[in-house]
Amino acid sequence: RAFKSILNKLTPQNFEKLLEQVLAEGIDEAQTLIGLIGQLFDKALTEPTFAELYAMMCQQLSNRFLAENIEFVDPDCDPDAEGGPRMINFKRVLLNKCQEEFEKGDSAIKAEEKEEGEVPAKPKTPEELELDERRKIQQREDRMRQARRRMLGNIRFIGELFKKEMLTARIMHTCIMKLLNEKKNPDEEDVEALCKLMATIGRLIDRPDAKSHMDAYFKRIQGLSVNKSISSRHRFMCQDIMEMRSKGWRERRKQEGPKKIEDVHKDA
Repeated sequence: RAFKSILNKLTPQNFEKLLEQVLAEGIDEAQTLIGLIGQLFDKALTEPTFAELYAMMCQQLSNRFLAENIEFVDPDCDPDAEGGPRMINFKRVLLNKCQEEFEKGDSAIKAEEKEEGEVPAKPKTPEELELDERRKIQQREDRMRQARRRMLGNIRFIGELFKKEMLTARIMHTCIMKLLNEKKNPDEEDVEALCKLMATIGRLIDRPDAKSHMDAYFKRIQGLSVNKSISSRHRFMCQDIMEMRSKGWRERRKQEGPKKIEDVHKDA
């Protein structure tokens, strides 16, 4: 609906104007709010260059909702439950969406990895079978790439939401622990997502009260940096993150702020 049309025009230059347009559309029920947050996620995940801008939009909308004490009845709850219906606000819907995307991305990648070829409905010639197999492999690789891109986009967006104080440090630690699984041969997607998340939020969560957690994470990352079961590209990512931490989280080159939309199209 209209939200998509507004978000398509979003740039740092017209942010305030479009924020007011989103609010003017009237977010007066839970399903409208859920739809808006779904649109914001889709944009942030397919346009990761704008992740910071969409996180800023979430922050500003949430602040308006809090200021006006806007909340709705949760459509998933029993309205006749004891104690009355459960209420949800902007932040709660956002948190649910973060969790849903995190789990969905993980399972989508794993499902593609496990997928096996289907038995053909009728006998085929060897040439047809070979062509079918090549087509299936290509389609599976395309879906894997799409799922991986979406998962990495989600990780980046989660990091940007945390920087805007929309998510807690506890949620960040949960994400890191999920990505830092103890598998002997870790998934390279998880390693890449972990390094991107650490690059985004490491400076903010590497605090004295979390030192034991961070030291444990980096002991595991150090092991990954010499693990020959993952590609040299992913080992170098781990080494880069270790170097960033050792230098007080100074980036080798400063990240630029959100680009103008025309610059993004130019880069693409």
